[in-house]
Amino acid sequence: MKNSKLVEEAKLAPGRIYQRPHDVLRDRRLDDAGRREVLTAWERTLRSAANHNGSRENELLELEKARREVEERSPAPRDVGS
Repeated sequence: MKNSKLVEEAKLAPGRIYQRPHDVLRDRRLDDAGRREVLTAWERTLRSAANHNGSRENELLELEKARREVEERSPAPRDVGS
């Protein structure tokens, strides 16, 4: 995975590094696995905030769309033991 330090930092506070989920898709410093990790962490953070502060529907939809785009390009590795 490229730039694991960037990925770890972005997973902690994605909104600090990226304005919108689509910006994660365009970041050439990341590979698709890194993008998927960042988007998943961002979505988890946003869902938690939405539970506490009300609906963030549009932001969640944008995140889901970006995550799906990455997944369609390169599906997540499957567990070999399954």
